[in-house]
Amino acid sequence: MMKFSLVSRSLAASMICMLAFQNANAQLGNILKKAQDKLEQKANDAIDKSVSGTNNTTTDATTATTGKKRITMGTAFDYKAGDSVIYASGFEKLKIGAMPTTWKTNGSGQLVKSGEIEGTWLEMQNNATYKLNQNYKLPAHFTIEFDILTSCDKINDISPVFFGFAENNSVSQWNEGDIAHTELQFYNNNKITSFANPVDKYITTDFDLTRFANDKLHVSISVDNEQMRVYLDKTKVLDTKMFKEGVRKYFFISAPLDTKNDAKVYVSNIVIAK
Repeated sequence: MMKFSLVSRSLAASMICMLAFQNANAQLGNILKKAQDKLEQKANDAIDKSVSGTNNTTTDATTATTGKKRITMGTAFDYKAGDSVIYASGFEKLKIGAMPTTWKTNGSGQLVKSGEIEGTWLEMQNNATYKLNQNYKLPAHFTIEFDILTSCDKINDISPVFFGFAENNSVSQWNEGDIAHTELQFYNNNKITSFANPVDKYITTDFDLTRFANDKLHVSISVDNEQMRVYLDKTKVLDTKMFKEGVRKYFFISAPLDTKNDAKVYVSNIVIAK
């Protein structure tokens, strides 16, 4: 009787273990199936996003919406200097330390040279405006080129330099008679503004000025009746109507109102042609 009881208990224990094992296998199977279903769903979602263009990641400079590379455009330097020279500064022929007689100002100035950069330069005084001494009205079509040189610890030690055109040739005050100008905002590092009150124009353009600390910046201006174009080192920063029809135009350049840490601004190589 006891043997039968032991056998019964052993069979019962075996049955319980088998049931527990089957149940564990069933649960594990369910877990694995759910995990597989989730992985398949994620894969399908990724494929759907890629096809529909909703995937936010980009590869090899492609855009998220089109899958195509961003379009880039090229341009050309379309400035052409006039054929007939009206005025050339020729500072290298003049006496160092003097104010060139072909120019007048409400302040002061002197010609200087440097052993580090070529040429003879007019050192401009803060708060001073410079115009040609000859009372010559510019023609309807003309070009102007010149170089601006800075000497500074950092470019934003210099407040704006102005150049443009006045309605008269007086230098009784800073920016006397200004009707249209472009402003190099050195203190802002990368801003150029152009302003013409008579035609209600105010234009701001981004242009990196920091790279011209202790270096020269070439300026090219083209005027065709009312249209004015300005290029800085062959980059166009202005091309719009800046004058009223038939207005008189006299070129001027104005030094900064203020500089810090004894920063200086110079101008040279001025050529006006038609």
